[in-house]
Amino acid sequence: MNLFHALDPTHVTYLLVFGAGAVGGLLGLMAFGFLGRPAETRRREAASDGRQAARDARLEALTETMPGVPYEFRVGPDGEQSIAFIGDGATELLGLAPESDGFYERFVEHIPESHRGAFLRSVEEAVTTRSHWRHEVPFDRPDGERIWLLGSAEPDPQEKGALFRGLLLNITERIEEERRREQVIRRVTDAIVEVDAEWCFTLVNDQAEALYGMKEEHLLGRTLWDVFPRTKGTRFEEEYRRVMRSREPVRFEERFGGMGTWFDIQVYPNPDGGLAFYFDDVTKRKEREEQLREREELLRSITENVSEGIYRSTPEEGIVYANSAFVEMFGYESRDELRAADPSTFYADPAEREALYRQEDEQGGLDGVEVQFQRNDGSTFTGLLSTQQVDAPDGNQVYNDGAVTDITERKGRERRLEQTETLFQNAQDALFLIDVRQKDSAASFTYRRVNPVYERKFGYTEEDVRGRSPEEVFGAETAEFLEERLQACKRRREPLDYEEKIPLEEGMAYFRTRLAPVIVDGEVKQIVGTPRDITQRKRREQMLKSRRRKIEALYRATSGLLSVETRDAVPGRIAEVLQEVFDFPLRHVGLVEGEMLVPKETVGEDLSRMPEPKAQPLSEDLVATRAIQAGEAVVVESTGGLENDLDYGTLSTLAGIPIGGHGAVVVGKEAGTFDALDLRLLEVLGGYGTLVLGRLEREERLVQAREEAEEAAQLKSAMLANMSHEVRTPLMSMIGSADLLREDLEEAGLEGEPADMAEQIFRSGQRLRETLDSVLELSRLESGAYTLDDDSAYLDVVVREVAQELNLRAHEKEIQLEVGSPGASVEAGLDETAVRRIVRNLVENAIKFTPEGGKVQVRVEPEDEETALLAVEDTGVGIAEEAREDIFDAFKQESEGLGREYEGSGLGLSIVDRLTTMLGGTIEVESEKGTGTRFAVRLPR
Repeated sequence: MNLFHALDPTHVTYLLVFGAGAVGGLLGLMAFGFLGRPAETRRREAASDGRQAARDARLEALTETMPGVPYEFRVGPDGEQSIAFIGDGATELLGLAPESDGFYERFVEHIPESHRGAFLRSVEEAVTTRSHWRHEVPFDRPDGERIWLLGSAEPDPQEKGALFRGLLLNITERIEEERRREQVIRRVTDAIVEVDAEWCFTLVNDQAEALYGMKEEHLLGRTLWDVFPRTKGTRFEEEYRRVMRSREPVRFEERFGGMGTWFDIQVYPNPDGGLAFYFDDVTKRKEREEQLREREELLRSITENVSEGIYRSTPEEGIVYANSAFVEMFGYESRDELRAADPSTFYADPAEREALYRQEDEQGGLDGVEVQFQRNDGSTFTGLLSTQQVDAPDGNQVYNDGAVTDITERKGRERRLEQTETLFQNAQDALFLIDVRQKDSAASFTYRRVNPVYERKFGYTEEDVRGRSPEEVFGAETAEFLEERLQACKRRREPLDYEEKIPLEEGMAYFRTRLAPVIVDGEVKQIVGTPRDITQRKRREQMLKSRRRKIEALYRATSGLLSVETRDAVPGRIAEVLQEVFDFPLRHVGLVEGEMLVPKETVGEDLSRMPEPKAQPLSEDLVATRAIQAGEAVVVESTGGLENDLDYGTLSTLAGIPIGGHGAVVVGKEAGTFDALDLRLLEVLGGYGTLVLGRLEREERLVQAREEAEEAAQLKSAMLANMSHEVRTPLMSMIGSADLLREDLEEAGLEGEPADMAEQIFRSGQRLRETLDSVLELSRLESGAYTLDDDSAYLDVVVREVAQELNLRAHEKEIQLEVGSPGASVEAGLDETAVRRIVRNLVENAIKFTPEGGKVQVRVEPEDEETALLAVEDTGVGIAEEAREDIFDAFKQESEGLGREYEGSGLGLSIVDRLTTMLGGTIEVESEKGTGTRFAVRLPR
């Protein structure tokens, strides 16, 4: 403890100088010679010498202005002691009357007994030796107050005895201060010693005794250099002697080797010419400071050699330290340049800095907070910030220590890993990852990961395969093939592609697999596999080959059919083609004769039971009559769905293909469905049969037509229908060939002019077929050959299905096709085929005449209990008012001639009008040129 923390320096100074001042005052009085003549003598001499009396009066008056009480103490020849003179101040100071008679005895009585003997001995010694007397003594005033007096006197030898002239001073305050000071000195934790001008110890407090291991009585009177000889020639001696010479205090810290202790030493000059020392043992602090310095050096060395940016800052000074990594991280040339920068510029978002300060104050620091920092050049990076508040060793300062780790690259890796993981998890293809481990000269392979597509495709989860070899997963036979490819990929150190067959639960599947090596430090550590399912492609290839064979066989077989000259020869030739091209268990050909469908050729192979062929009325519910009525192929999935009494035996699935209105071809099998290509080829065959029979009938009708003018209108329709059939049959062959050619080119990956030509042929054939179908349908309507089915139809379902079929066409033109919801099913007792044709023609027409970016809306809703409303509205080119009257006429368009703007036969709306009339409905049109058109068809329910 520092003494000056316990004592007011003013009090210390007073204690040190008070005694010397008092003695100086007394000696000053003696120097004036004031005490040289006692008052009684002066009075006697005054009678004889007036001038001396006046002088004595002036001196007596002067004593009243001096401190203390002057006196004269006389010692007679016989040793008698008495007060010859006492100043008037005795009353105030001592409480005794200033009468010289008996004053000495009264004075001694008021000295406490404990000090009286010492007082009398000091007086006796001065009297005996006729020497200077000085003594401090307590005095009990008559009023009970104890005061301390300093008595001092100088002897003046006389002829008889001696006369001591002196002064009494009140030193009570000084004594009390010294007592308090002594008590403080004894209580303070610092070791305190004092030496006089001769370097002798004069005071040693308890703490100093404990420090030195010596009692005060053993030190008092001995010199500092005797007790501590090892201080000679050290800084201790240098500093002590300098204070002794200069009388200026000093404070320093030094280690005393003799004790192995560090001291904080304060040295003050004493008024008596000596020194006061205050020792504070700071060894532990010094050791802590040394440890702290070593730690700081270690930390400084560490911080300068780490990649993290380390800094220390204070709220007042900002950054006070930053390591080289921090300076470089923020793009500065030096620490001074960094410290001169505004700390707010270190953040990409200055507002984030304030938020971090608040968080730091609340939590006492930050732990790994991601911050977007900004470099000196304005570029940014992502840093991980951690801070803590640290108290300075002296406790007077709080530092904010922080570390910034540049995680920009790590964040980039994390993002790339996340992207890779996302791609791995969301890839459309199956993916697997194989670990490659080298064992001596051979490599082993184990599964590491598979993605969700792989799990679904192969039925193995990641947990099922992780750490297992291909043999453990798939068995030895399949694994051998895979491991050979893995070895080849590892050996070549480049991607490898191959095709393989893998047995799955649903059967044998074909895959084209790509293996790609993952090379780390020059070694193949992993292999990524991508098995792509090509089963469908393989099956398409096989199907294409089968189709090609069937088409070629069909074309060869039908060449004989076209040359048939009689109607009765046609069924036999069709049966030969069925046998040559198709392998259906049931093959049947029947022709219409009057109101009956008469069987002509029937073959049943590999059938345990087959229905007996016999003529049936056209009104009978047969697959053949259904096909004749529909004018297209009809498939019955279950013979039980036919409402007739025939026994079909083991036959389950039947298909009927019309030969125009002349008859039908029926094929069947015991289970399964019919391939779409087979049905298309059968339709081609039926078309050839229709062509031949139609030609034969036309030849007969033409002869009759020349003779009968009244049959001209019917001849026109018949001619139109026959011509449509005449063209449609070879057209179907052309379309089929073009379609196959398109698929072959696509599978071969060929693009450019051949693919464009195949596409053009196919689309042109489709367009021509649609035109022919429309012509044929119109001819049937005009000739009265079109019959309606009165079964119930759900109009909303028909509208949705047609819209779904045409959605691709609308999408290609970037037209928005919308279907309104009626809220409930709209049922009507109408022919579904006719309704479907009406909806399809209106929507196709709207798409055709609506430019890109437009919109077509179609909706059906119950208008009332008896009527349903079908509305088709577009934002197309609209119809001019003068053209609206003719839009329902056959072959009519607003734009006609070679320069017409839109393609089409002009039959769609004519067919819609006729079908609507046949269904008992009405059609209305609203249109504005350049704005759009709305068709409203009302049909009975």
